[in-house]
Amino acid sequence: MSQQINLISPLLLKKRYAFGLNEMALGLGVILAGSLAWGGALHYQAGVLETRAAQQEALQAAAQQELDQLGAAASRPASALLAQRVKATLVQVKQREALLASIGGTLEQTSTGFSPRMRALAQSDTEGVWLNGFTLAQDYVVLKGAALNAGLLTAYLDRLGQQAAFSGTRFSGMDAAPGQSAGAGGADRATLPEYIDFALHAGGSEKAANEGGSHGQ
Repeated sequence: MSQQINLISPLLLKKRYAFGLNEMALGLGVILAGSLAWGGALHYQAGVLETRAAQQEALQAAAQQELDQLGAAASRPASALLAQRVKATLVQVKQREALLASIGGTLEQTSTGFSPRMRALAQSDTEGVWLNGFTLAQDYVVLKGAALNAGLLTAYLDRLGQQAAFSGTRFSGMDAAPGQSAGAGGADRATLPEYIDFALHAGGSEKAANEGGSHGQ
């Protein structure tokens, strides 16, 4: 029977450290690099804050200067010449407003129903009927034109009577005669269609209608 005895004591073995010089140097390098990066970021932020502070100071100085100028202007007495100009301008404005009001009232009195009647004539356009002239006034209406036949003229009058501007207008007089093509001969008669000339009257006499009103060609 044999027995081995370990005469080497563990205390006599060479100890190995967990962190050697290389590991320590690498750790110090990482720490140094992190410190430099953090210091750079802080320096950049400090520069940005300084720039913003300078801008705010400049704006505040400009605002204070403008406020001082306004205060100085407010403390000065009002200019007599400027006050006179303001009063004269106000007088001119009132005069122009009165003139515009007067012109507007005159236009309303003289042109009542004129524009609606013009629109009604345009909206009553009928194929085969055309106007050569018209007279529109408060108390009479005259329509002059031509139509290819009497039936188209009747249809035109019916369509015109449906318009609100002519709803109460009654044409009490009508003059109709064959057109010039009906009396023409030869080539002229063959090229021109037959038609009738008409003149419709409502309200005043034909003579009064020819003397006044609004004419259109």
